[in-house]
Amino acid sequence: QAAAARISHEVAIDARRLGRDQLSFLAIFVVKVTLGLVAFTFKPWLGVLFLAAYALYVWREITTAETSEEEEDLEPLKIRPGNPSLMWASLQATLALGVIAFASHIFVGQVEAIGEAMGMAPHLAALLLSPVATELPEIMNAIIWVRQGKERLALANISGAMMIQATIPSALGIFFTPWRFDGPLLVSGLVTGLTIVVLWVMFRKGKVDSRALAAIALLYGLFAGYLLFGKTLGLP
Repeated sequence: QAAAARISHEVAIDARRLGRDQLSFLAIFVVKVTLGLVAFTFKPWLGVLFLAAYALYVWREITTAETSEEEEDLEPLKIRPGNPSLMWASLQATLALGVIAFASHIFVGQVEAIGEAMGMAPHLAALLLSPVATELPEIMNAIIWVRQGKERLALANISGAMMIQATIPSALGIFFTPWRFDGPLLVSGLVTGLTIVVLWVMFRKGKVDSRALAAIALLYGLFAGYLLFGKTLGLP
């Protein structure tokens, strides 16, 4: 029974692909954090490199992606269960994207209001709350795929979302903001970098325990505690 319990927590993964994604993310992340520590005139132009990095990632995934027959099985669509054609799948995805885009505008305004109510600067409130909101779609996708037995897709979905967030928003930030990091932003970078290293070590072993994956969320809890109580404790 003990052996069966251990097996039940083991997650099926594409270790080589996920490990490669973590290294790619970490390399890009180190560059963008480094750019946040320095100032020079042509920094905004370097945002193009992040767009190029994402384009390269997409090209690599398209040309090397491998899926099993189980992962290619389609679930019935909600709006047209009997015929999950590309047109209807695209329509449903487009409608969902529209809802997300509309809700994001509302979310930005609410983050500013919450920051004021908590006595926090807007960017600190965004550091605390934005990860929760931006990752909700990926979390729901992961839950759906895990319930369908498609654990590789669930983790690949999260890994791909990380690459988008490491490149596209960073490029826009470098284009249109000074891109200078203060104390909380640097702490955020350190916690994120530590998390990626831990994930890479886990994926490198080839076997992942779902409880270990869940435990990594504690790092976000520590970071949230730093944002909420760091000033009270005299932390930078």
